Amino acid sequence: MPPALFLSGPCKVCEQPARGRHFGVMSCRACAAFFRRAGNGNSKYLGRLCEKKDCKIFHDGKYQCKVCRLKKCHDVGMDPMKFQTDRDLISSTFLARANSISPQSLSNFLGRPEFILSCEPDKASHIKTLIDVSYLIDKARMFFEYNTSGYDIPLKFDNSLEKLTFAMEDMKLKRANLDIATVKYIGKAENMIFWECAFIGAAQWFSELPEFVELHIDVKVFSKFIKVSCYKLNFQIEILKTAWLLWARLDKLAQTADFHRRNILEGNKYLWTEDTCTDLKDVEVDLKWCTNYTKEQLAVLMVSDVNIHWKRCLDIFMELEPTNTEINFLIIELCLGEVLKKFDGEIVEAADRLLQTQADNLHHYYVNRMKMPHYSGRLAKLIRVNREIQAEVRERKEQKFIASLFNLFSVEFSHPDMFDYS
Repeated sequence: MPPALFLSGPCKVCEQPARGRHFGVMSCRACAAFFRRAGNGNSKYLGRLCEKKDCKIFHDGKYQCKVCRLKKCHDVGMDPMKFQTDRDLISSTFLARANSISPQSLSNFLGRPEFILSCEPDKASHIKTLIDVSYLIDKARMFFEYNTSGYDIPLKFDNSLEKLTFAMEDMKLKRANLDIATVKYIGKAENMIFWECAFIGAAQWFSELPEFVELHIDVKVFSKFIKVSCYKLNFQIEILKTAWLLWARLDKLAQTADFHRRNILEGNKYLWTEDTCTDLKDVEVDLKWCTNYTKEQLAVLMVSDVNIHWKRCLDIFMELEPTNTEINFLIIELCLGEVLKKFDGEIVEAADRLLQTQADNLHHYYVNRMKMPHYSGRLAKLIRVNREIQAEVRERKEQKFIASLFNLFSVEFSHPDMFDYS
């Protein structure tokens, strides 16, 4: 395991490579996710005793006894009150309020956020219009079931990260278009186009990653009546539904930086789809199709603050000029990082294995291809891009929570988990 990618030392619980300090203890993401689920006061494993009493936590590629694993978490000092630094903003706000007395305000007294104090309550949308996006799921399934990379000559790659980079460069070369149109108006139709381009683009990207296509699934944990191929496909779709918007953000950000360097784009213009861009300071956003409120009333939920995160990311990319291999690793780290937070069990373990494999591949790339054994400083700067995007995601999740609480929007999606931070 390359020391520059992960903090040194093993996980205090399972002795696998540690990924940082979680709940006050150096641990891997899998054990952190396990303690997040099992370490609360309502866990079914609390108070239970193991007959063996000394099970090995991780053995033969699997996590063993959950009772002993939870006991080990407590023994090494894991504390549910010691949350991670990238914790959800809403939960941390609630925790702060629980431990302090905040002064009473008009918004607290009325039970409505300040930004909608003047909004008419009768505009709240209790009856929603359904937007069916199941056709996107169907198209993605087609990609995962039937899409295979075909090249005119047989090619050999050192690892899957190298193969993914070649495939994406080949795909972008075939659809290269320097005639970029500027989108001046964004309404329902424009959003639908963006969703389709981004979701299918992410599906195509994931389909070029061998470890994703060939996800290992322990069939013994499932009913014998479930076809393995069907479960594997659903497994892949769940990861895609979580990661596609993150893929779109980072992919378009990297292309935007490249186009700015080549003077194809300038100023505040950012790539939106493969052949369109938008100026975040000069675009009309029409929300009439999804809310009864005005843009002024919903100003805090708009995308104005996204300029801050995008500008910081763009500055880093402009300074470092990352290679396509580095960008692909950043996408993997960003997307799977969100998967590790959202799911548990088999999905977490599969995503963690995939991320670990790609970390090894990036180490090989730096040392053997780039002849750059001391790459930790450069990688740390690049990872800051992902942290900026994660900060934006946390803000959007909090905004979506508020919007849902007060029924600010008049639409709902057939697959709402696809839009957790849209």
